[in-house]
Amino acid sequence: MTGERAHLLTDADRIRLETELAEVVERMVAYVLRTADCTRSDRLWPADFMVFATNSLSVAHGACGPVLFLHDAGRDLPADVVAWLLEQPVSVETHPPGLYMGLAGIAWTFLQIGLTDKAEAVMATAYRSPLLYDDPGILLGAAGWGLASLRFWMATGRQVYLDRAMQAGEHLLATGQREGDTRRWRCGMDQKIHYGYGYGASGIALFLLYLGAVTGRADLREGAIQGLEFDLANKSDSEVGWQWKRLEDDTVLYPYWIHGSAGIGSTLVRFARLLGADRYRALADRIAEDTFVKYSFIPSLFDGLAGIGELMVDMWSLTADEAYREYAFDIADTMLWFKIDRPEGVAYPGGWLTRISNDYATGAAGIGLYFTRLLRPRGRLFMDLDLGPLGGRG
Repeated sequence: MTGERAHLLTDADRIRLETELAEVVERMVAYVLRTADCTRSDRLWPADFMVFATNSLSVAHGACGPVLFLHDAGRDLPADVVAWLLEQPVSVETHPPGLYMGLAGIAWTFLQIGLTDKAEAVMATAYRSPLLYDDPGILLGAAGWGLASLRFWMATGRQVYLDRAMQAGEHLLATGQREGDTRRWRCGMDQKIHYGYGYGASGIALFLLYLGAVTGRADLREGAIQGLEFDLANKSDSEVGWQWKRLEDDTVLYPYWIHGSAGIGSTLVRFARLLGADRYRALADRIAEDTFVKYSFIPSLFDGLAGIGELMVDMWSLTADEAYREYAFDIADTMLWFKIDRPEGVAYPGGWLTRISNDYATGAAGIGLYFTRLLRPRGRLFMDLDLGPLGGRG
């Protein structure tokens, strides 16, 4: 870090923000608890309109996001909410297999909250999906359910999950297109080359990195490095620093997590930690410096300030540089401007700020998870397989 933005906050500012964020999280929890509607089957909580185009349970837009926020905040789920979750039908006809939109993420959520039998049943359903290999990416495809498989293997020790993760990894190695010392994959939605964490090579690379670390297979590790190098080779050096397009024929540059530099930077953090490569650490530092902004018109996790803030917490965990936590608190300070005080508690707007949303991708669940991680630094859900506490480890 260059230090030119260091010490954005005084000690008094930091204490004030920690206190205010803790109070806001409590009121966000209250709002989420009080707005659950267990009489509906199409959605449990107010969410982005995409909940009606996807499914009622998904991590991104369905019930799983707010459930994870409540669990992370240390709240027991009300009995009627648990009953609602367990009663929702899941099938390969109505749910895709992936991590953020489909069955793998639903299963991971059930595992996270202690509903292990249901979690394993949902994961078994995911493996029967005819769409299992339709997309390579972490958001929708094989890298996502492969990562979930690794998480299940770590939690249960059952070989079937490691075998399934290996099937995903070998498929990705076989289908990735080599381009010099890099490797790329075409998105299943449009058959175009995407960049970044959600739909591009970085998310795939992170899964392959973890799988290579677990199995000791050099070809998986090499494929991971090649995937990350592909995204790095396709950066755009703009007037505000390094940023990335969403896909090959796009014209807009993005600093966010699912699309853009924050997602690539967060992937680099984990490569630097696992491989001990100074180059990856230096690249992550450069991207974090370029990505930091105090203002954006969206506070959300997927494509907003929360995803950028998560990168700053990641960088603090990697480098122990307190300036990164100051960046993260400064971003959170801006995000407080978006809160909506309601009789039930504190709400947050979703995508385009047009409606209140409790969901993970656009609304309160993703924002709340960022706030709680900032207040209690630890591993990052769905990006780290070890979710233990962080201590500014280098």
